[in-house]
Amino acid sequence: MQDLQIIIVEDEYRIRAGLERLIANQQHCTVMGTYANGQEALDDWNSDKPADLVLTDIKMPVMDGMTLIHRLKETGYSGDFLVLSGFDDFHYVQQALRNQVADYLLKPVDREQLQDRLLQLLEKKQERQKKQETENQKQEQLQLLRALSGESSLANTQWTELFPSGEYYTCQLQLLNFYQQKAKRDPVRFHQELSTVVRLLDTELSKQWPVHGYWWWWDQEQSFGLLVQTEEKAEIIVDSLVKILSHRTFFNLAASPGQRLQELELLPAALESEQMEIKLKPVQPDSHHTDSISDNFQSYLHTLRFAFKQFRFDEMDAALHGLKEEVEAGELHNPLALLQSAGIEILHDVSKRLPVTDINRMLQKLGKNMSRSMTAAELVQAFENWSKDLSGMCIRLDRHTEHTAIERAKGFIHHHLQDSLTIEQVAAHVYMNPTYFCAYFKKHTDETVLQYVTKQRLGLAKRRLEETDDKVTAIADSVGYHDHKYFSKLFKKHTGMAPSEYRRSSR
Repeated sequence: MQDLQIIIVEDEYRIRAGLERLIANQQHCTVMGTYANGQEALDDWNSDKPADLVLTDIKMPVMDGMTLIHRLKETGYSGDFLVLSGFDDFHYVQQALRNQVADYLLKPVDREQLQDRLLQLLEKKQERQKKQETENQKQEQLQLLRALSGESSLANTQWTELFPSGEYYTCQLQLLNFYQQKAKRDPVRFHQELSTVVRLLDTELSKQWPVHGYWWWWDQEQSFGLLVQTEEKAEIIVDSLVKILSHRTFFNLAASPGQRLQELELLPAALESEQMEIKLKPVQPDSHHTDSISDNFQSYLHTLRFAFKQFRFDEMDAALHGLKEEVEAGELHNPLALLQSAGIEILHDVSKRLPVTDINRMLQKLGKNMSRSMTAAELVQAFENWSKDLSGMCIRLDRHTEHTAIERAKGFIHHHLQDSLTIEQVAAHVYMNPTYFCAYFKKHTDETVLQYVTKQRLGLAKRRLEETDDKVTAIADSVGYHDHKYFSKLFKKHTGMAPSEYRRSSR
């Protein structure tokens, strides 16, 4: 706890000395200097380390208390003033109160009254400091969230320590008509509306959660990320937020479904997945695109979507064959919009399990390989080829999601303990989406991926401390911890000893 730093400005020596003795005996209060008038105080003023409180008499020679208050405020001083006055100086007191001084005391000064005022001002300083620390921490957290890449190193997990422990919910919100509005609106009006989005967003979030319980940041020009400490109602609040912002601004907003994170280390992978969710948000084709499409054609598409959703690919060939028969049976208007919409829905269904890079590649392929210049038969053939490519990925995934996937993941981890290993890399090795892989790993091992990696790395570090004379820094590097201070801190947390102590005790 920092002391309340005080300067005393009083022209009567006896009163000045008495105040100094009284304050010196007050717990958590320190007198930084005493002065006979305002000019002395101003001449000795330290703007780099200003006092928290200026205790000043009002009537003094050379420079009185009111002039001192005015001059210090001109310098930008934002601390408190406590003024002393006699019974006949009430008009000065009124002027002081108009200058927003903290309080005033009448002479002769009552000891208990002064002690009470100092305690109040000390508590005010502590509250101010706590608020500033919270704000500084929040800014550091937001800066980190903006900088997070698509990969999170399992060795470099210190950033999670900046956040409270517990479970989290994350999602992404996107301004769907951002570029259309930017093109057709006056720049000033456009940015005013964008400012309204920001203001409403912060206002609505602060109504639901304390300031230290949520974070939002611009992720891209037209979208932003949201992270909230887990609450059961988080999804409902986000849905309501989207409606409010869409209704009260000219932007249309959409939110990804969101994910709950039991491990904050998964946040980068989750954010990447949330961006993909926005891309895969199904858009129903207009009715004029579907009016000429037969019920059978749409039924076969429904069967195809079900086959991918359930990973029952024995039904896929029959559905694709049915689509081709419908085309061959007669004239069929261009089914491009319906096929692309079905493809996006299929990708959405498998996106929780397949790696994000594969989903993104297949999304691009869906748009690239099908065009309006193609006949209905050519479109269906291109869609069939695309579907079979995607099913091949899913089948490989199904083969990998046997119990051997855990052993393969563990083997990969063991061979890369010295590297800046990432969850994405381990998941990709067993052909899984990172979030799905983490849940799968914990289900079959009763520990998280990070816990397993940490245990293996520290186990290897222990053996090298026991068996070699290598420097601790070299051992830290050899087990994937290139931040040596973090390695020592983590080692002590898990073993109760610093690495050097462990080495001495094991020999």
